[in-house]
Amino acid sequence: MRGTLDQMFGLDLSSNELSGEIPEELGDLKRARSMNLSRNSLSGFIPGSFSNLRSIESLDLSFNKLRGKIPSQLTMMQSLVVFNMSYNDLSGVIPQGKQCSTFGEMSYLGNVHLCGSPTNRSCGNTRISGKEEEEEDEGDGESGLIDMVVLWWSLGATYVTVLMVFLCSYALILRGAEHGLALLM
Repeated sequence: MRGTLDQMFGLDLSSNELSGEIPEELGDLKRARSMNLSRNSLSGFIPGSFSNLRSIESLDLSFNKLRGKIPSQLTMMQSLVVFNMSYNDLSGVIPQGKQCSTFGEMSYLGNVHLCGSPTNRSCGNTRISGKEEEEEDEGDGESGLIDMVVLWWSLGATYVTVLMVFLCSYALILRGAEHGLALLM
């Protein structure tokens, strides 16, 4: 069976409702020229074993749920012409060098946590280890929660302020009416 897979030149499993992580073994398809796993529900990280795909010309992992960094080993794919990582949850610095630096922003659309060229997002503090990245992801959820609490408190304070202004204005109008003053509105 392994000999048969070694001879495979293309793999298209797009739009098949696949889920779970991408198997590391797909990196063993060394003669593959095209791999399309787009429009599934694949999750987890992009396997580092993909750096073994030295003959690959087209790699499409778009519209999945992949997360984490794009492995820097992918810069070893010197034959790569089509590269689509769009609409995942990838993060970190986009690897540069060789073929990876030739792809435009369209290859990375929908990954709001990616930074560097060709996106217009600068990379502030970048993390190196996966553990730090997981901690950062957990922290993002907390800061989003804090932001929502601040939002609700701000809305509540604004509501109370507007209500107080309205009540004070109404009281002034009533007081003026008691003294026989006419107010123009």
